[in-house]
Amino acid sequence: MNRVIGLAVTLLLAGGTFGRVAAEEAKGADTEYRKILADDDALMQQMDQEGGKTSWLTQSMLKARLRRLEGEYKSFLQQYPDHVRGIVAYGGFLRDMQRDDEAISWWKKAIALDPRCAVAYNNLGEVLGHDGHAGDALRLHQKAYELDPSDPLFHFNWATTCIVYRKDARDVYGWKEDEIFRHSLDQFRIARDLAPQDFQYSSAYAESFYMMKNPDWQEAYAGWNYCLGQPLQDGERQRVYGQLARVCIHLKQVDTARQWINKMDSTDNQSMRKVLERRLAELVASTPKQ
Repeated sequence: MNRVIGLAVTLLLAGGTFGRVAAEEAKGADTEYRKILADDDALMQQMDQEGGKTSWLTQSMLKARLRRLEGEYKSFLQQYPDHVRGIVAYGGFLRDMQRDDEAISWWKKAIALDPRCAVAYNNLGEVLGHDGHAGDALRLHQKAYELDPSDPLFHFNWATTCIVYRKDARDVYGWKEDEIFRHSLDQFRIARDLAPQDFQYSSAYAESFYMMKNPDWQEAYAGWNYCLGQPLQDGERQRVYGQLARVCIHLKQVDTARQWINKMDSTDNQSMRKVLERRLAELVASTPKQ
């Protein structure tokens, strides 16, 4: 065989072998990553359920599991140092352990490896936002939803930061207050529409109107009415009834407000019902008779 042709064939065969090996390694890494992630989720869920009200023995066992889980993360990342999802997940584990500085360094490493890793930008934004760096958080959350506009959390986090830290939003974007609210509402609505079954997103959108100087109460009413189409717990549904009544009072729609108040039949909701009934009575008393 011609020496050049033979070398080419050898390289081609080797390339195929290396390709199969790389694919098998990637598959193995993904399987191991999913297992560690499942262990992490299960452990964090158990810790949330325990709520710190456990015996010293249970606490010792949980601490041992945490040490073991961290060891699994470290071992995995030693074997697969460029596994971006694993790096992001380990950063999340460290954040759960309140080791924010370490989490930040790992998320920055993920971004260095993959500048399009939207979740790493989002996670950095969450930490910095809670640490008093709202301007940086806004930029990071914006980067996250620009990279992955399909994730409702990224839009929600940007909108929440923007509407809560309005001074920082003015500094970053140069917007006036009414512009800040409008942009925040737009992003809240996008989050809601991307996750139409999530009450957190839909209620956040509707609640935002209460923070505005001159809210569009018709739009606020539509926002709360949207919530009724979601799979709500009884307490959530009762809360929506109350908010619909509250908005109707602002709109001076007496009969509709009374209808919503009459739906508030939960014993846990009676104090709010009395407040709304009093406000409705004040509205009726102040309204000139025809």
